[in-house]
Amino acid sequence: MTGPVSTVPNDSSFRRRLAAGEPVLGVFNCLPAFQVSEILSHSSMDYIVIEAEHGATALPAMHAQVAAIAERKPVVVRVASDEPGVIKPILDLGVTGIMVPDVRSADAARDIVRQTRFAPEGTRGIGGSIRASRYGMDKGYFRDGPAEPITVILQIESREGLDNIAEIAVVDGVDAVFFGPMDLSAQLGHRGRPDAPEVAQAMDVAIRQLAGTACVAGCLCPPAKVGHWRDKGISLFLLGSDIGALTASVEAMASSVTRPDKEDAA
Repeated sequence: MTGPVSTVPNDSSFRRRLAAGEPVLGVFNCLPAFQVSEILSHSSMDYIVIEAEHGATALPAMHAQVAAIAERKPVVVRVASDEPGVIKPILDLGVTGIMVPDVRSADAARDIVRQTRFAPEGTRGIGGSIRASRYGMDKGYFRDGPAEPITVILQIESREGLDNIAEIAVVDGVDAVFFGPMDLSAQLGHRGRPDAPEVAQAMDVAIRQLAGTACVAGCLCPPAKVGHWRDKGISLFLLGSDIGALTASVEAMASSVTRPDKEDAA
């Protein structure tokens, strides 16, 4: 092999749609069983985010999850922090991109982007037989880099992040900023109320600051709210999680049945 042959899912349409501001729909993969990841990869979602910030997964499980998704869907990992020791082994799995929580400054954004690029453009470490290089069989991977640059999605979850969003958005290599409604609402004094008007207003102001930049906006929201936030200028969506879908489905099944004991009690 003389050129880069990436092990990541073919994400050209994912990156093109991001850059074009088209609506892109995804789901959190919180359950670490690789079978769940594989099931999600056959769904109609546009991309999958493996939850490694709050989820119970670990590196060996993530390896299996990424491999189970294979080339069917773009796969992003929400990492636990921006530390190099956290990000580096996840990149070596051959993921499409990373989502980094609570980014507060342009300097932090630049450091994260550098971690996703090999020297001299960045600081990404070069490992030998990693999955991203087809276990060393892609001889051009380290020389030429991945077939597609690592997608970088940065979460805005603080007042400081909101104040600096215009500078964060123009950092070269930042593809999207993503509003984390739960943490953002807590930081703004409305913990547990992500739908508080003050939170929505702060997001509106921040989204307007992205106008004219190459950076798109994203957020976590239920399907019924996609139209609302789409009109506000958001194009990258996470609609929920596998856990949420499972619990909602089970509860819906249980509540749809009339229980004989309850009928007798009435």
